[in-house]
Amino acid sequence: MQPFITVGPEAGSLEQALRESKSGTMLILNPGKYRVSNRIISKQLLLRGTGQNATDVVIEGTFQAKGKLQLENLMIQQITTHNNLVSLSEGAKLTAKGVVFHNLGGPAASIYLNHASLTLIACTVRQTDGERRGIVADKHSEILLDRSEVQFVQVSETTITAKSSLLRLALLIRDNSVLNADTLYLADYNSKYYAMNGENHAEIKIADLELPAGETRTVFGESTVQIDKTNIDPTHRLIAHTDEGATVGIPGAQIRPINGSVNETPTTKPATVVSATVNVEPQRKSAELQADAPKRAIDQLNEMIGLASVKQQVNQFIELAKFNKRREALGISQVSQSLHATFCGNPGTGKTTVARLVAKAMYEEGVMPNDTYVEVTRQDLVSQYVGGTAVKTQKVLEKALGGVLFVDEAYSLYQADGSSNWGQEAVDTILKFMEDHRNDLMIIFAGYPKEMADFISMNPGLESRIANHFEFADYTPEEVAEIGVRALTQQEFKFDEANYRQAVIKAYQADISHSNGRWIRNFNDKLIRIMAEHAMNTSNRDTVTILNSDIAELVDGGQTDKAQAVKMLLAQLDDMVGLESVKKFVHDLVSQVVVSQRFGDQLGEVEPTYHMTFTGDPGTGKTTVARLIAQLFFNLDILPKNTVSEVSRMDLVGAYVGQTEEKTSKVIRNALGGVLFIDEAYQLTSGQESNDFGQQAVETMITALENQRNEFVAIFAGYTKEMQQFLSANPGLRSRIPLNIEFEPYSATEVGQIVDQIVSKNFQVNHDLLIQVVTQHYQSLPSDERSNGRWARNFADQLIAHHKLWLSDRLDQVKNVKQIDDDVVSASLDWKI
Repeated sequence: MQPFITVGPEAGSLEQALRESKSGTMLILNPGKYRVSNRIISKQLLLRGTGQNATDVVIEGTFQAKGKLQLENLMIQQITTHNNLVSLSEGAKLTAKGVVFHNLGGPAASIYLNHASLTLIACTVRQTDGERRGIVADKHSEILLDRSEVQFVQVSETTITAKSSLLRLALLIRDNSVLNADTLYLADYNSKYYAMNGENHAEIKIADLELPAGETRTVFGESTVQIDKTNIDPTHRLIAHTDEGATVGIPGAQIRPINGSVNETPTTKPATVVSATVNVEPQRKSAELQADAPKRAIDQLNEMIGLASVKQQVNQFIELAKFNKRREALGISQVSQSLHATFCGNPGTGKTTVARLVAKAMYEEGVMPNDTYVEVTRQDLVSQYVGGTAVKTQKVLEKALGGVLFVDEAYSLYQADGSSNWGQEAVDTILKFMEDHRNDLMIIFAGYPKEMADFISMNPGLESRIANHFEFADYTPEEVAEIGVRALTQQEFKFDEANYRQAVIKAYQADISHSNGRWIRNFNDKLIRIMAEHAMNTSNRDTVTILNSDIAELVDGGQTDKAQAVKMLLAQLDDMVGLESVKKFVHDLVSQVVVSQRFGDQLGEVEPTYHMTFTGDPGTGKTTVARLIAQLFFNLDILPKNTVSEVSRMDLVGAYVGQTEEKTSKVIRNALGGVLFIDEAYQLTSGQESNDFGQQAVETMITALENQRNEFVAIFAGYTKEMQQFLSANPGLRSRIPLNIEFEPYSATEVGQIVDQIVSKNFQVNHDLLIQVVTQHYQSLPSDERSNGRWARNFADQLIAHHKLWLSDRLDQVKNVKQIDDDVVSASLDWKI
């Protein structure tokens, strides 16, 4: 085990621990500030901070390492500006993980190494004075930067490897030094310096170079430079000044010759070079000559189906922006308005489409200087290394400047249970940028309504900076049909529009996904595939006409199979023992559904509600019948799924305020599309304590029973008397649960028949004797022990167990092990079940 010394307020001092520690010791530093004075470390040591963040453990002072030094999760800060923060002499090796090196300024470097090795993993090297160097390396040193951030690097005769790291201000590679990098970010470019300087046989290889916005200047003399990929575009420019001895390959860069030596760092920008190529904007044609000119974006928006409130808001929004521009032109102060907005709505409601049109409209109406539209998600903003998220987000913001930035599923930046806070870092970066660019950037945060409410609340600064909130309502079934008609018409298909609309409306009403435009796109795609298959396999079919039979195949596909399934399920119900009133109820219900589906338009019916209660004693088949009803309703197209979610009070009721609503809502969401079976439902309202949350579960459920009555069927089960009390406990329950099935207790003979059915599935038995014995046994029971089907299952289990014991005494005599002997059956009268 590695020896260790604990350092902190309740333990010894750091100076004492450094003096007394032996090579190989680990110093555990509790949160706090420590001071050392130019400590020379010749032995192998590990200094590990125990705070949550590196800045919780601060060491004020400087180090000279001559051995192997490891630093983890702490911060080193100067108390004097005359010494390097950390100096590594010949043969020394420093490995730092999650460490902040803070140089207060002066002539010294943050880290200096000579004939030494440096590894930084998720570290930050920064200087208060931007003139100073962060890392300076000489003479055969080696440096590894892994997901780290360093301000100002200067190396000579050194090999430096960079992995997903960020360099600020400047990078100087000199005197046969080699730089190998996968992804290298440059930031905080200062016009006093070249961002990259390679000279005297330096070798630079970078797989992906990410530049800050604006113009970045570099200089290379007698060096080899190969950069495979960059983000160079009109807003990210790279100028490389080179001499005759340089070999430079940078896609998209402007290569310019230099005169004289590159050994001196410039203090001024080089003279501006005017390109010989002149781009002249073509003269605009008059409106009269542009007969085929595309429609204005605002007109395209107004022609979209539905979204009435969104259209009104967008028009008002743009008119106010134009109004401000006019006031500005007249020298009048503008009416304060933030352009930033939220787009909230379910999937497929047109949020992305509207955002693109808004970006175009803002440009066309002169509100924005260009029609830039940048669409991003969490993965485009958030990085997995220290400092990377801010850089990544800043890059996206700069790219969108002058136009619109659309952050889709913005709520994904808020992860309450996440172990890291990268999303918050992205939001903090966005907050500052959106405040500084209120008039030349519009940021749209889009997502689902509930999740967006959480996102807005994650940072107090968001709500105050987002003045415009657009609510995208779900499309009605008629609007969905209209979207489908327009899409097929634009694709030059011919079809019976009235029949198509009727089919779409019916199919969409039966769907619970609320996916709006996405749903109709998928519907049309399936329809076209059916039509195409028939067109390619039928000689008299053309490639433009969609027949009503194609539509019927899509919406009624499998109806024959479903009709057969309904017959089989009803037969399965009829085969159950007893339950005559239950069977009649289900048969009548199925008949009513069939009539409503066939003649609903003529009868003028509204869609009925199928929520119901199952009342009766335990073991009377309530759960079994609930599963059959789920299968029947699926095959009758009442429900899109054949699932049954079986829950009880413990699945719905929480232990503290707010948890019950959350648990109940989750249960309902999981049950959507199928049957929700709540066993012993009366327990939700039977609690006498003042802090019982069962009533809150009922109140949460009442809302769903009404608002989502076409999306699931709820079955509440329990004893007859208690269920009547349950329905009376809340005035809204009885009106929302219109159906009731009473499950009568099984007679003794019916219990005998149930036992016979269970046993006969796998064994042979004297049926008449078994039913007679079970009937006699069940009749002899006290009324409180007659648990109907449950007792029957227990009896069958015991009979099979006794049969196996009977077999164990006759292992070599029995020819048919499946035959249960009459003596075993008769003996069951003496059993305690």
